[in-house]
Amino acid sequence: MATTTFYLNTNKADKKGRAPIILQCDHRGQRFKYFTGEKIDPRYWSKSKTSYVKPSYNDDETLDNYLKSLVSKVEKIVRDAKTDDKTLTIDYIHRKFLETSNQKPDTSFLGLFDKYIAVSKITKTAGTIKNYENVKNALKDFHSEKGAVLEFELINNSFNEQYVDFLLTVKKFSNNTVGKHVKTLKSFLTWATENNYNRNLEYKKFKVAREAIEIVYLTSQELDSLYKMKLEDKTLDQARDLFCFGCFTGLRFSDIATIEKNNISRDKIKVRTQKTKDIIVIPLIPKAAAILKKYSNKLPVFSNQKLNLHLKTLAENAKINQKVAIQRYRGAKREDSMSPKHELITSHTARRTFITLSLEKGIRPEVVMAITGHKDYKTFKAYIKITDEVKKNELLKAWK
Repeated sequence: MATTTFYLNTNKADKKGRAPIILQCDHRGQRFKYFTGEKIDPRYWSKSKTSYVKPSYNDDETLDNYLKSLVSKVEKIVRDAKTDDKTLTIDYIHRKFLETSNQKPDTSFLGLFDKYIAVSKITKTAGTIKNYENVKNALKDFHSEKGAVLEFELINNSFNEQYVDFLLTVKKFSNNTVGKHVKTLKSFLTWATENNYNRNLEYKKFKVAREAIEIVYLTSQELDSLYKMKLEDKTLDQARDLFCFGCFTGLRFSDIATIEKNNISRDKIKVRTQKTKDIIVIPLIPKAAAILKKYSNKLPVFSNQKLNLHLKTLAENAKINQKVAIQRYRGAKREDSMSPKHELITSHTARRTFITLSLEKGIRPEVVMAITGHKDYKTFKAYIKITDEVKKNELLKAWK
């Protein structure tokens, strides 16, 4: 029986330390090897029976599922050979495997979107790739439910208007979500143009909607109560510590998940960010240092989804129940709602909390930007939430 395994060719690691993932198929003492086209940092490689990558890889299982699909491909070749009464040799398996792997590429609109996603995995975060997948699925639904023709030469202003209307009325997306979909569509079309798949430039005229939204963050008092809360549950205790560490450092959750002991010195952390690939140095305040010490400089790991669920429970237990007014637009229609703050807290709230509280404490914006890794003030400004109390104190201080 043919067996399929994977290993890392660490001798061929790239400058970022990522090693090629090699498939190895063995059958009756013979074998063939195949480069999967994927690379990974050996720190995230898992040898468990259920997964090839560790949860800390933060890849939404995309890579793991791809590797499992290659195993399934070999298994199907073996199964079909038995059904057709073929003589099963390693050469036969190898040839059939390459035939299916080297099929003519799909150059359709959605086929190229898949290629765009695959290429983007090299430089984009798992969260960004998931957003790309969501846009592709929305386009597929637009095609199947509305009969929209997805061809490069037909992407014009009329197509965009119909697509936006579909996202607003059928998908019930807010204006900002629609804007993100249009932005991703434009990015894909730019990639297709640069790679000579598209010559129609009408897409450059598409407008990307963006409206200011409520910035949810913790006040100093709320953060303090969460940090000091006594917890019997080990999982909740770890989730609380991860969130507070983000509040004390401004790091994205995706970057916190990659911290190793060699990133930490006595009074600072030095990390290469997952999103921008920049190296940033963050001074450690005593509370952040205490959390690292608690875990011997190796923080616990959660999936983003599970952490967000735990955070809502923690915030509710900490009585972070202030009502927050939410205002969204769907087209020209305004939709208002009120929600307790604990329902709105996610892992990203930590970064917003760090930025807002740092500004409230009088740290200059350029210093905060240097810590968080923001290069563009326009982007950074979206995180800023100056409270009414701060505005009042600053005004009274200035005017005596």
